[in-house]
This record gives sequence, C-alpha cells and structure tokens, in this order.
Amino acid sequence: MRRTQIYLDEEIYDIVKKESKLLGKSASQIIRENLKDSILNRQQKIINAIDNSKGAWKDKTNFEVNSFIRKLRKGNRIDNL
Repeated sequence: MRRTQIYLDEEIYDIVKKESKLLGKSASQIIRENLKDSILNRQQKIINAIDNSKGAWKDKTNFEVNSFIRKLRKGNRIDNL
C-alpha cells in the first residue's frame, strides 16, 4: 500500500468522519473502499456497454465498411448518421 495525501472539502470530510464513526472504520479505509467501488463500478459499466453492443449490426447483410467510414470522415459525423 502507498501513502498519499488528498484535500477534502468540508462537506466530504464531515461525511467521511460520520461514516467512519458509524461503521467503526478509519477515514482512510472509508475513502479507499469508496474509491475502489467507484472505479470498479465505472469499469463494469464500460464492460457491460461493450457486451451489450455485440451483434448490434448482425442484421446488416450488405454493409460496406469503407463507404460507411468515408461518409463519417466527411464533415460532421452526426449529420452523416
């Protein structure tokens, strides 16, 4: 484990201190656990989005990849979709 220093605004500091007393854990432990949960949750959301996009274009039988990419590269991409 590595030691680091962070600055918390008063609101976050008060929340961490209250949670620390409530759960009987150190403020550092509360911060580490919440940070880890947040990062893992974000990673899981990305993985789920990728998994949910699999096969999204499977019904496109005559799809021309090159022409699609050329259209995207011209002007504003949103207008071409």
